Order: sequence, then C-alpha cells, then structure tokens
Amino acid sequence: MDDRLFSFKQKSQDFVVTEELQFTLANKGDVFFVFFEKRNMNTMDIVNHICSICNISRLSLGIAWLKDKKAITRQWICIYKSALKKIWWEVVFLETIWEVAKVLNTWWHTEPIGMTTPIKNGFYIRLRANKKLSIHEKDISQKKIMSLCKKWFPNLFWNQRFGINGMNPKQGSDILQWKSSIRDKKDIVFKIQAYASKIFNEYIHSRTKKWLQILDGDIVIDTANPQKNQFGIYQAKTNTIKLFDDMKKNEQFFRYPTSTKWEIPFNPETMIITWPVVWYNLLLAPKDSFAGNKEQGLLEKNKVTEKSVKLCIKYKIFWIRRPIRVFPQKVNIQFQQDDILLNFTLPSWSYASIMIDELEKTVWVNVSQ
Repeated sequence: MDDRLFSFKQKSQDFVVTEELQFTLANKGDVFFVFFEKRNMNTMDIVNHICSICNISRLSLGIAWLKDKKAITRQWICIYKSALKKIWWEVVFLETIWEVAKVLNTWWHTEPIGMTTPIKNGFYIRLRANKKLSIHEKDISQKKIMSLCKKWFPNLFWNQRFGINGMNPKQGSDILQWKSSIRDKKDIVFKIQAYASKIFNEYIHSRTKKWLQILDGDIVIDTANPQKNQFGIYQAKTNTIKLFDDMKKNEQFFRYPTSTKWEIPFNPETMIITWPVVWYNLLLAPKDSFAGNKEQGLLEKNKVTEKSVKLCIKYKIFWIRRPIRVFPQKVNIQFQQDDILLNFTLPSWSYASIMIDELEKTVWVNVSQ
C-alpha cells in the first residue's frame, strides 16, 4: 500500500524549470538568442527539429544544458548570424521553433552559449498531497524540507543518463575496450559520457557514509569565490587549500596539479570536493595523497587506461571535475490547500530529481517522527 503523503510529477506543470543566464545579453553582436518554452519534449528533440527543417548543422546552434522531457522548461538557444543568413534570417528560425515550442523572447549577443556556460536553473515544483493533511503534518513537512535545503545533497547523475535498463554505461565501456561496432559519432560520445557518469556516481557511493569528509589531496572548488579555471588541493596537515590554475588542455592522458599559487584556510561551508568525470587530459589528485590513491583505484577497477582514454582524443571528450555535493538556493515553500509549492535554484551541473529523491527519504512518509 502506498503510504506517501505526496506524489511528484503527475503532470508536466508540476515541474517547471527556467534557465537563468549569469550574464547580461548585450543586444548586439553576431549571435541570435531565443528564449523558448517547451512541454513534454527533450531539448534534443527541439534541436533536431530545427536542424532537420532548416537543414543546418548541429554545430550552428548553442544550448546551455539539456532539460527534462516530462516538464515545462524555459531555456535559451542561440544561432550564429552566418547560419541565419542561410535560412532567410530570424523569421524562418523563429517559425521553426514555433512549430514545436513557444517563443518567449529574442535577443542578440556577442558570444554563444554552450554546455560549459555557467548558468543556474530556477525550479517550481508542486508536490501533490495524497490525502487531507493535518496542521501538524504540514508543519513537520515544511520543517523537514527546509532542513534538507540547508544541507548539501549528493550531486549524482540522474537515470536519464543511463538509458533504458541502464545499458548506456555498459555500451560506453565496450566502446572504450574496442568491443563495440557503433558508428554514429553522437551515439558514441553519449555512451562514453554515460560510462563516465556511472563511474562518478560510483565514486560518490564509495564515500556515502563519510561523503562530506574531506581527504588529503582532494581537489576542491570554492563556491563562494568561484574564479574561472581555478581549483585547490586540500592539505590535511595544515587544514588549508593550495590554489592552482591548471585547466589548459595538453597532450597528456592523465595529469596532476602543478603551479600552486598560494595557500588559504579550508572553509567546509563553501569549498566543495570534486571528482573527475573522465576522459582525455584527465586532471587527478596528487598520486601520493589519500584522495589520489582512491581515485587511481577506482579508475583501475573500471579499466580506465591510456589506451581507452586515447579513443576520447578522436571524439574530443575532455575531462571536467564535478562537485560531489550541491545545495539549493533561494528556497521558498508554500502550501496551496494540501499541496506543497516549492521554489529553488540549482547550478546547471546538478539534477533537481536527485533532490526530490532526498526529499522522498525524509518528507514523503513518517512526518510525525
């Protein structure tokens, strides 16, 4: 018997996502921006529709991130002026988008957006009550949600990365071990990235019981002072962080932090541990550190070697270091009769679905405890 107090995502309007650019559009330049709203469609469904109807390359378009299908999502897409010229300018581009989505606004800017563009996502979520709630149940539910929102939660990749029956990572592993004959480049890249995501999740699970505990050699990023291309190495003896700039791509398969600049105190409230979403040109924690040994062990277990990573050069799949935890900001909770209306923002590199999972563990049931 289902004893949950609330249900989530019964309708697309229960889950609304809005992209928030972290820069101001210049209203001039060679890149045309469109802010649109889609329902019950993947972001790539929109992109593929535009490419097919307008007969343009996927590389002509820029998107900041992929968004859920079963939701209302408002996001940006951009196109170079040179590509617009080939399709009779903005009118055709906008008409093509209108066929599958709703155009909300347009703008011009000097630079395109891409999958590494820093953005935030604003969320509106309705948790539908499964019964008439008492005042006590409402009060406890609200307190538990606020308690979770003040804490960090694991920055896991969501199931959509892994495909039906979770087969994408297995296929990605086969590709890297030269056991697969997949030829489509996009499919190859997606499957390899799915495998990288699986290893990332595995790393977080390996630290589940003490996943907030920092290890000697952990590479961290400071969310309170995020300087571009800058990370730091945790020094356990002094409880400090050695900052370094080391983001330039080179010809190494695996590399380690160099050129440390200065040392600052470790702040556990804002400094987040990262772990690599592998592949080519992979930045790892120092070999002689506790964190470095842990990273090396997991890579060896998953057969991540120079031979397997070499394939990623061809497909230009480079490493990133992803924070292993995240917390929501600008949280607002209201009740509409017995339903909960929840608003918050998250960085682009995190999944609201993971936060909902955390809520399920603490809020859906047993609120009287």
